[in-house]
Amino acid sequence: MFFQKATSGKNNFLLYLATLAIVMLGYMIGQIPLVIVQTLQVKRHNDINTEDVNRFLETMDFSIIKLSSNVGLVLMITIFIFAMLAFMLAIKYLHKLPFQRLITPNFSIDYKKIFFGFGLWFILGLILEGIVAFIHPEIYYWNFKPIKWIILLIICIVLLPIQTSLEELVIRGYMMPGISLITNNKWVPWVITSVIFGLIHGANPEVERFGFWTMQIYYIGAGLFLGLITVLDDSLELALGVHAATNIFGAAFFSFDGSVLQTDSMIKCSIVNPYIMITTFLLGSLAFMLICNKKYKWGGFKMLFEPIGKEKSENRYTDNRFDTLN
Repeated sequence: MFFQKATSGKNNFLLYLATLAIVMLGYMIGQIPLVIVQTLQVKRHNDINTEDVNRFLETMDFSIIKLSSNVGLVLMITIFIFAMLAFMLAIKYLHKLPFQRLITPNFSIDYKKIFFGFGLWFILGLILEGIVAFIHPEIYYWNFKPIKWIILLIICIVLLPIQTSLEELVIRGYMMPGISLITNNKWVPWVITSVIFGLIHGANPEVERFGFWTMQIYYIGAGLFLGLITVLDDSLELALGVHAATNIFGAAFFSFDGSVLQTDSMIKCSIVNPYIMITTFLLGSLAFMLICNKKYKWGGFKMLFEPIGKEKSENRYTDNRFDTLN
């Protein structure tokens, strides 16, 4: 049902190319405030040289251009706000598709499921991070700055889900069902979009630090996990919650030096072992799927290999009333 409903509007290859181009245009427009602020900071501070600017562009460490990390985070999220607006307009006016169909085939979005996915993944993250901290306490240090942290938490709760939701909506809500129009199956779009998810994160600072292929294991693995729970649950709601929890957890509570989100998180990690990070992610993913499988009574991995249209239809709106929405 999810794959069918997400592609029930106007569909052809050119429309998909046009939509992705519009999203990229919104993304580029969203960078304008960042470029303006960066330019003003360089003019305002004579001791910021070209080397500093290049280092800032590589690391996105806003302290290099003498800017608060909270302001920097807002500027980063602004890019995704413009891209999200562009995406929403393209879905409405090019595809003639109700936006919520990219999230669920149901008549309404199940926000409880989004919050459950968020809460469960956040708790698993705390447990696994706590285990690592217990084994290696020497690599963690307290970084709590009350005023800055409260402002950071507000930014994370209000704005950061826009960034995570855009990635989920474009890659798994839009591209995955879109590719299925060609393949007429789910597993090929699942694999392709997971690789795309990995590649679009290939410019993150962690890649240069830990190595391209090492980080691709993590990023593609994350894409496979998020895509799998989308297929098994026949909706995007859990993936939206998980992705938001991941970034809020990493921005506000546990971050590490050199990460793509340079924030004043509550706790920082001075040394990161990417293989421990991958291992804890795999353990968390397994626990998450086992719990959700029991709670939502998923149909098993065979759903990946079922032809489009064979999804479970219980509690779904399968008549034409929903198709009349514009």
